[in-house]
Amino acid sequence: MRKILLTLLVLLLPSVATVFLYYAIKTKPTATSRDAIGRVTTLAGAGHPGIEDGPASQASFSDPFGVVSDRRGNIIVADGGQSNRIRRITPEGKVETIAGSTEGFADGRARSAAFNTPSGIAVDKRGNLIIADTSNNRIRKLTFDGSVSTVAGSGATGYKDGPAADAQFDGPIGVALDAQGNIFVADTYNDLIRKISPDGQVTTFAGAGSPGFKDGPAAAAKFDTPCGIAVDGQGNIFVADAGNRAIRKITPQGEVTTLSDPQGAPLAVGRPIALTVTHDGFLFVADESDGRIYRITPESQVSIFAGSETGFADGTGSAARFNGPSGIALDSAGNLYVADRRNHSIRKISPAPQASNGSATTQEPGPFVQPSNENTSAASDSIIPRISADLPGIDQNFPWPLNPQGRQREVTGVMGEARGAPDGTALDHLHSGIDIRGNFGEAALSVFDEKVSSPVPNWDLGSLGEGIQIGLMSYIHIRVGRDMNDEVLSPDRFKPLTDEAGKVIRVRVRRGTRFRVGDFIGTLNRLYHVHLNFGPWNAEANPLQLPFLDFKDTVAPVVEPDGIEVLDSTGRPFEQKRDGRLIIRGDVDIVVTAYDRADGNTSARKLGLYRVGYQLLKEDGTPAHGFEEPIINMQFHRMPPGNRPAFLVYAPGSGVSAYGTPTKFRYIVTNRVRDGEARDGFLRTAGLESGNYILRIIAEDFAGNRASGASAELAIAIESR
Repeated sequence: MRKILLTLLVLLLPSVATVFLYYAIKTKPTATSRDAIGRVTTLAGAGHPGIEDGPASQASFSDPFGVVSDRRGNIIVADGGQSNRIRRITPEGKVETIAGSTEGFADGRARSAAFNTPSGIAVDKRGNLIIADTSNNRIRKLTFDGSVSTVAGSGATGYKDGPAADAQFDGPIGVALDAQGNIFVADTYNDLIRKISPDGQVTTFAGAGSPGFKDGPAAAAKFDTPCGIAVDGQGNIFVADAGNRAIRKITPQGEVTTLSDPQGAPLAVGRPIALTVTHDGFLFVADESDGRIYRITPESQVSIFAGSETGFADGTGSAARFNGPSGIALDSAGNLYVADRRNHSIRKISPAPQASNGSATTQEPGPFVQPSNENTSAASDSIIPRISADLPGIDQNFPWPLNPQGRQREVTGVMGEARGAPDGTALDHLHSGIDIRGNFGEAALSVFDEKVSSPVPNWDLGSLGEGIQIGLMSYIHIRVGRDMNDEVLSPDRFKPLTDEAGKVIRVRVRRGTRFRVGDFIGTLNRLYHVHLNFGPWNAEANPLQLPFLDFKDTVAPVVEPDGIEVLDSTGRPFEQKRDGRLIIRGDVDIVVTAYDRADGNTSARKLGLYRVGYQLLKEDGTPAHGFEEPIINMQFHRMPPGNRPAFLVYAPGSGVSAYGTPTKFRYIVTNRVRDGEARDGFLRTAGLESGNYILRIIAEDFAGNRASGASAELAIAIESR
């Protein structure tokens, strides 16, 4: 018998060894590449706010913030905003709600439970989900069998250690677990890192309890709006310290340091909101401000893994774009998943080799040559995120941001106008919203029922550019939360931070704070207007599409006398005439000086145009070949990203009086800036028959009023040979 067993053992040993070796190789984590860049695709989300489940490409997210990968290959999303749900993206590409219903607080069965602005999310060894329920000031647990309970937090806003049920938090955003089952919490607006032990005790792990920047022993260290948190295999804790724009490290011994460059400065990672750590010590960081994903090596070398500027684009490396990435997670294969908050999408990033030039290559479109046979039918409603006046909650009685909210106010600036820079530069960028005139100290009021999404939603306290973003709307040129004397009003929404003399040096507005129509937001500063944006940075939609109460515009735009110029390829204007017609030849640019007016505005007020283009007509008034319809090259319905489009829209000499130049809009109507696109263009006269033509300018406002009269047409003679 012993010989038989020994023989079987000898026969089985190679097979057992083979199986063991197979699984050892199969389950060994992939080493993180130091050189790869990220190939970005969209995993789920139709690109508009909503709560619809279903196929990944058709499902919608309201405020996707936290994200985690479970061991079954599901991607779990904490969806705040109007959703307040925990969503799951299955490996088969289906989005489903697994917990949450309406906004509020309730434990119990998953689908009847209630959350209020769920943010960071983590998974424990048993597959349970740990959720930072920000506006409920609680840490929640969703078990794998579908039950929601409270891990810690009484629900009161405050700071208190002790038994979990009695503990208090102030807007916790990030959560992570270590190997012993301890839960670490980024207690964001207490500026602390808290610890919840498996036996239900809450303690302060790091932080002095006031915002600041200080390394050293944990109890003396200072953080500023810590948001993301991650734990590595050695028990080190990494913190995305958003307010300090830094990545902090807390060792198991309780020493706090800052990841720094060789000169000792904090690593440049924008405003970090979330981070994740790999098995071999690499960090990947989500930067909310610039829409980038950074990679940090164990030696603290930082590089951009994916993203360039805010916006939306799939692609590799710098060709990809994000808008407000706020959650980041890693799967077992080394893929990253990003909660792309303002694009209402979940993105997947897979490692890819760099191009030979060391970065991703982007194919830029060539000049838009006119007349054209290009397909230019792209619509602005295809731009991600899909933002329009058709969104739920926007009705036909849309209020103004000043009191009384039902009465028309003077619009002093519109989307697409030329804007300068504080240093006196006349042309720097395009105006991204509308300006509504008011008086210094007048209250700015909410125009929409929505919640604050960003952990740091307001900026530039005390400057003329101070403002706040609340969901889809931004309110700029106001004293956020304060009256004209800098006294903070509505302290339940606006948390003042003061210096030793009691002067307000900062106003905090927590993620998840809800504003309803008519709620106080701030007061107008010395620019005497509130600037209203509709949509996220670099993808704003024109606010004039909102059905403002009592608003009307019946006044047509004006093309200024002698306001049509034709320039040759060197930028010099044609001047020679024959029989009263301007003679042109070659590739030309057309420049038009025009402006709009509106009902109720002062007679001197000049506004920018909404649609600008041109049409070539024969002498008899019929369209020339290729110009059967006007070419509308400019339409300010959605903003293109970046500042470059300003120099495609406007010729030198353009600007507004606020930047030290007379208000003048000189449109280069042969360039193309519309539907998120921005490219050079020109009219190629060589493709047209020589002869006499009429150049008709199309200059329209948002209401559809069009400029007319002699100044909107120019008699030309084309010499095509």
